[in-house]
Amino acid sequence: MVRYRSHMEIRYGHFAEFLEIFEELNRLIAARGWSTFTAFVPTVGKGNALVLEAEYPDLATFDRETTAFYGDAECMKVFRRGSELVVQGSNYDELLQPAPHLA
Repeated sequence: MVRYRSHMEIRYGHFAEFLEIFEELNRLIAARGWSTFTAFVPTVGKGNALVLEAEYPDLATFDRETTAFYGDAECMKVFRRGSELVVQGSNYDELLQPAPHLA
C-alpha cells in the first residue's frame, strides 16, 4: 500500500469554493474507477491549510492512475479551476509506503 498526500494552503475567502471543486473532481475520479481523495484540515496550525490524501495498493497503480488523470481533459479542466484557489508556492506532495523490515 502507498499513500499520497498533497498539502496546500487555500486563498482566504475561497475555502468553501475549493471544497466544492474538490468534490466535483472526486466524483469524476470515482466514475473512472480511480482512487478517490479525502480532504483533511489540521486541528491547529497554519490557517486555511488543507491536505488531500489517497491510498493505492501499490506504486504501479499510483503511476497508472496519475498518468491517466493528467491525460484526462475533463479532470484537468476541473483541477485547473481548483488550482487557481491555492496559494502559489504553498503546495507540496508526499508519497509514503510502509517502513521496511530491516535485518
